[in-house]
Amino acid sequence: MKLKALVKRYVFVIVNSLIVTACSQSMDCSVRKIKFDQGWKFHLGQIKDAAKESCDDSEWRVLNLPHDWSAEPLPDSEGLSVGPFSKESIGGFATGQTVGGEGWYRKSFIIDRKDAHKLHSLYFEGVYAQSEVWVNGQKVKFNAYGYSSFKCDITSYCHPAGEVNTIAVKVTNEGKNSRWYAGSGIYRHVWLIKTDPVHLDEWGVAVRTVKVTDDEAILAIEVDVLNEKTESAEANMVITIISPDGEEVGVEEQSVNVDAAGKQTIAFSLPVKQAKLWSVDTPHLYKAKILLSSGHEVLDQISIPFGIRTISFSAKEGFKLNDLSLKLKGGCVHHDNGLLGAASLDRAEMRKIELLKANGYNAVRCAHNPPAEAFLRACDEQGMLVIDEAFDHWQKEKNPQDYHRFFDEWNEKDISAMVLRDRNHPSVIMWSIGNEIQERSDDAGVEIAERLRNIVKKLDPSRPVTAAINDYWDNPQLKWKEDAVKAMQHLDVAGYNYMWYEYENDHQQDPSRIIYGSETVAQEAAVNWNLVEKHPYIIGDFVWTALDYLGESGIGHTLELSKGEKNPQFMGWPWYNAWCGDIDICGEKKPQSYYRDIVWKEREITMAVQPLPAAGKTEDVSYWGWKNESLSWNWKGLEGKPVKVNVYSRAPKVRLYLNNELLGEQEVSKKDYTATFIVNYQPGELKAVAIYDNSESSCAILRTTGAPVQIRLIADRKVIKADRDDLAYVTVELIDKEGKVVPDADMKVTLSAVGNGIIRGSGNACPTDMESFRSLSPKTFKGKAMAILQPDGNAGEIILNVSAEGMKGASVTIKTVDRMSAKQQGKDIVTPGSIWKDTDGNPINAHGGGILYHEGTYYWYGEFKGDSTYRLDWVKTWECWRAEAGGVACYSSKNLTDWKFEGKVLPTVDDDPTSDLHPSQVIERPKVIYNEKTGKFVMWMHIESPDYEKAHAGVAISDSPTGTFTYLGSFKPNGADSRDQTIFKDDDGKAYHICSSEWNSTLYISLLTDDYTKPSGTYVRRFIGQSREAPAVFKRNGHYYMLSSGCTGWDPNKAKWAVSDSMLGVWELKDNPCLGRDADKTFYAQSTYVLPIEGMQDQFIAMFDRWNKTDLINSRYVWLPVEFDGDRPLIRWADQWSTQTMEAVY
Repeated sequence: MKLKALVKRYVFVIVNSLIVTACSQSMDCSVRKIKFDQGWKFHLGQIKDAAKESCDDSEWRVLNLPHDWSAEPLPDSEGLSVGPFSKESIGGFATGQTVGGEGWYRKSFIIDRKDAHKLHSLYFEGVYAQSEVWVNGQKVKFNAYGYSSFKCDITSYCHPAGEVNTIAVKVTNEGKNSRWYAGSGIYRHVWLIKTDPVHLDEWGVAVRTVKVTDDEAILAIEVDVLNEKTESAEANMVITIISPDGEEVGVEEQSVNVDAAGKQTIAFSLPVKQAKLWSVDTPHLYKAKILLSSGHEVLDQISIPFGIRTISFSAKEGFKLNDLSLKLKGGCVHHDNGLLGAASLDRAEMRKIELLKANGYNAVRCAHNPPAEAFLRACDEQGMLVIDEAFDHWQKEKNPQDYHRFFDEWNEKDISAMVLRDRNHPSVIMWSIGNEIQERSDDAGVEIAERLRNIVKKLDPSRPVTAAINDYWDNPQLKWKEDAVKAMQHLDVAGYNYMWYEYENDHQQDPSRIIYGSETVAQEAAVNWNLVEKHPYIIGDFVWTALDYLGESGIGHTLELSKGEKNPQFMGWPWYNAWCGDIDICGEKKPQSYYRDIVWKEREITMAVQPLPAAGKTEDVSYWGWKNESLSWNWKGLEGKPVKVNVYSRAPKVRLYLNNELLGEQEVSKKDYTATFIVNYQPGELKAVAIYDNSESSCAILRTTGAPVQIRLIADRKVIKADRDDLAYVTVELIDKEGKVVPDADMKVTLSAVGNGIIRGSGNACPTDMESFRSLSPKTFKGKAMAILQPDGNAGEIILNVSAEGMKGASVTIKTVDRMSAKQQGKDIVTPGSIWKDTDGNPINAHGGGILYHEGTYYWYGEFKGDSTYRLDWVKTWECWRAEAGGVACYSSKNLTDWKFEGKVLPTVDDDPTSDLHPSQVIERPKVIYNEKTGKFVMWMHIESPDYEKAHAGVAISDSPTGTFTYLGSFKPNGADSRDQTIFKDDDGKAYHICSSEWNSTLYISLLTDDYTKPSGTYVRRFIGQSREAPAVFKRNGHYYMLSSGCTGWDPNKAKWAVSDSMLGVWELKDNPCLGRDADKTFYAQSTYVLPIEGMQDQFIAMFDRWNKTDLINSRYVWLPVEFDGDRPLIRWADQWSTQTMEAVY
């Protein structure tokens, strides 16, 4: 076996050396797939002879793809249009008052003479709606479905190498053809593909996980080889599996013999040892590198990303990912990108998934069409599960000019394209063949469902087929109980649209049916999720929608109506967006998103306020809407008048305070987690507190702000690629003199950009503010607006300038870089997650640590891990990985980057197995503070038995920061468990111990005695039942801050921050402070300490540990600077950063 593997590796090395030799002769030969987005010419409207080579396009507009003309301003038409919106829009409210029409794109290119023997194809990822592709005046391809990716072989239409070829693409988006905003044009990427006549095809590769054990995973890989020659061809194929760490972990080789004008499918079975499984928390991605050669000639090579994972569905055990049960916290998402229209830029797709992950989602349903490839890549990379959906209609129309006209001829091609394109994405877990199909229970519809299912299963037998089934409002002669079974008979998993009240009834009729809420509404979030948690056969819930989208205007509206007035389903001019999303089109949470946090146990308490309806009117919330409330305590003009305060919590009771006066206490409804108060509005501070057993756990606070006096700009990233597919999203905030966003400040701001980029999109989230959409002078909405910056392709910087009348302007600089430079070296450079060596060249061994600054020196104390990591198999409730305790290590530094090992300042006691400090025990999270009164350095740590049952706090003291410390013993502080812990010393000399207790469900904060060695007896329980651990406390501007982690074992989770006015006060638990890559997983790390930088005002470093559970000594340190958006801490990922400037370096 070893010899065979060695031979295969030798063959692979030889073939790869051939590639290097061949490519050194021509740079073009290594590029098989070229992005073809740049330098197109565009004409909107009909034009004669546009497909001909001779067409004079010199006056046409030059642009880059992706492009959506429906999101661009229309010609001035007094009173009829605003920006891209027109009162003459054929689609009306459905398409957000936008305009389609006909458009032409043209581009010229020359085939290099070195490529004269190659086949040339164009690959369009998406063109809406119908498209025709012409090359040199000849029609090559028609495509009917605006969401299907398609390829066209242009080889026979091209001129000889060296001559100019002209591509023309006609795009038609006419009539009523969509129920939502679709956009118009070539709105996704275009590629030019060059291959040998004997070649591979990305869509012709299928990678499946057949089996996973603790030792290995078995992969089944099928690869199509195509021969477009007139004679048979022999070749050799080598597949190499590359791990997430970039290592070769498997190689296989086979010979290939393909008939003339034929195709051969080559099957491989490859084992991968100790496979890293793809999951929502650990989205590890492998690559299958496939190389096709003949003799010394490389014919083709492609690389297919994939994930190793298993999925299973059953009514008895629900959905399992890698044999672990998982409920789908889902949202439906349309394909548009808000202020960008339908243009699918890679960063926009990535940001969508970042927003969803940050708000607790682990699954998304693509409504109601195949998404962009970049969207699925983002799901793969970030760990988001996907229901990939093909159609919104079959043979029966929903609009006169929609896809039903083409369905009979095109459905097999289009659903096959979806499955072939997307089947290697580990994020995709189900194929949906339709949404709310009108003929779903007709004989014809049942036959179509069976046929579509068979097509899907032939191409991918590894995933279930589903569809979204609605009640029969469109077929009133049919009844759910009798007829729904017909719509579901060919489905593996049944999607229910707005039919939660039938879940349990249908289970009685068919106990084997697997159910999920394919569409539900925010108002019913609690009842839906309670059913999901209650029954294994209900595997998840997908809200309509997770994100706001363009079109279906005002479906989520709320009105005040007089008696007898009717509430329409949609809203007319000037509404243009649906306004039903949890998250608005600028990425901000709406009140229903905060409510969902309660339902999904993402936060303990929140509240929102709404004015009472005018006299004689009542509030009427549309089915997809939400009550007219805001997380604001700015209600000018309502002083002394009643307002409604809705407090949301899973706590048994809540209290409400106004300006520190208790207004009342109420029980919280177990049905919808709501308690409602009527309060006479007065400016100041409104505070809601969660109550457990008469203890105040945590709080939510709303404060009245002052008038806006300043502009603040918050960029999601300050360094981006010099690539037109990258973007920087900059939030424009109007703030008061204390730095708080003014939520009722709606005023015009002026945007401009200079440097290496443009403002690609701008506006606000208001669903009716058409004038601000894509405007350079938008108004703020609830105190905020947005500018989206796009690089021009060159390295440099983009400077965004923002001004407003009566305020000082603000600017932010975004660096654009070609690529990350080689890792920089220097005394001030920190590289998070890398091996960090001390001044002797040894890896620093100080895990779960904290830092003391004393007399000009920083001292880093941490767990000294033993060399060997092992698992305690007799601990069955969780993965108990352990390394022998090595005591507490100390390192010293003057500059925070060069660390000298000072030794083990608290060594182990090797000769006494009963000692807390014996190597068989657990010593975690040591922290040290200095007591000026006693002159002692005091160390607190978590002392634990191997089975994690002891839960003690240990204390040691020393006369020197470098020890040796004298161990005083361990105990349960205040008689309670103490696990993950830290200590904090306040400005007044008081010190506090903060620890996870009650099996990590609750945090205890204890005031220490004057000598810092014992609890004083004064303590509070906070975040009761919220399961927070790894606390790290710091103080800024008189406020106390805490970072903490969720309790998910070794799996990463998103951090949260909390704030309080006093250590023993009630803390307000907030959102994830992390930004950037893997922010939803806290950069695969866990908080341990936040260090104020001596001599640098308002500068802090957040310290995290990136645990390696199977090799604990090789766990890494992730240190990152902390920024502030007003009172909100922001921890932004950087590959490298400087301790001198506290900024990323490249």
